Amino acid sequence: MIIEKGDENMKFDLFTKISLIIIVVLLALNIILPILSSPTPSYAAKNIQYKVINSEKVSIDKENFEKLFNEYGKEGWEFVAFDMAWGFYIFKR
Repeated sequence: MIIEKGDENMKFDLFTKISLIIIVVLLALNIILPILSSPTPSYAAKNIQYKVINSEKVSIDKENFEKLFNEYGKEGWEFVAFDMAWGFYIFKR
């Protein structure tokens, strides 16, 4: 079978055009589908509050310390950390 140069170029041009069309369609889908799909839910809380208590203002007495933490717990505060460098108790709700 004899393949003429013109036929070879035409096959290459057709392959190139089809490849470019596929690439353009895939890129368009990559851009459009995330826009059309429903937004992913955000698991970050919208209204987080923090309370920072200086450890110098907290009585070292165990009973008062527990009483303070229990009061904060009843108000919905959760103890999350103690900053040893600054001496802060950190709560959130």
